[in-house]
Amino acid sequence: MPGVLQLEAMAQVGGLLMMRHAAAGKQLVDFMAADEVKWRKPVLPGDALIIEVEVMKSRGKICKARGICKVGGDIVSEAEVTFMLRDA
Repeated sequence: MPGVLQLEAMAQVGGLLMMRHAAAGKQLVDFMAADEVKWRKPVLPGDALIIEVEVMKSRGKICKARGICKVGGDIVSEAEVTFMLRDA
C-alpha cells in the first residue's frame, strides 16, 4: 500500500473520530493539515495494516490527532493530522 494512501487512511479514521464531537447532521469535518509524516517501512500485498488514531489536542473547532500504521506490531508510518469542524 503506497505511503500516501496510508496517510489518507489515517486522515479518514481521524475524521471519523472527529465526527464524535460534531453536532449530528449540522457540522462537517474538514481536513486541514498533515505534519510530521514519516514512512518507515513498505507495506506489501498480504500485510495486515492496523491503523491507530489518538486525539492529541482539541480546542474549540480545531482538533489535532496522531495516527500510526502498523504491520505485525512494527510501525510502518505515522503522522499528525489536523481537522476543523464547520457548520453544514
